[in-house]
Amino acid sequence: MITTTGPVEADAKLRAKNQVTVPDAVVRALGAAPNDVLAFEVDPAEPGVAHLRVMPRSFAGSLTGMWGTTEEVLAFLKEEHDSWGD
Repeated sequence: MITTTGPVEADAKLRAKNQVTVPDAVVRALGAAPNDVLAFEVDPAEPGVAHLRVMPRSFAGSLTGMWGTTEEVLAFLKEEHDSWGD
């Protein structure tokens, strides 16, 4: 549920390891809460623009097993991360 009546603008700095802290104003405007899943959508037709959405809680766990077991997914992610070469 959106908790604002107008546009909300805020900025955040991308830190090492691609970490970002979502500004309080954005969290409030989204009606987000701790442990909510936030989904980013990027469209090549809009360079430099990312849309952020709060995933409905009913989606939680709905894709469990879609890409393998938890261990398989974690192994894949570790392999991908290691390939970045920090």
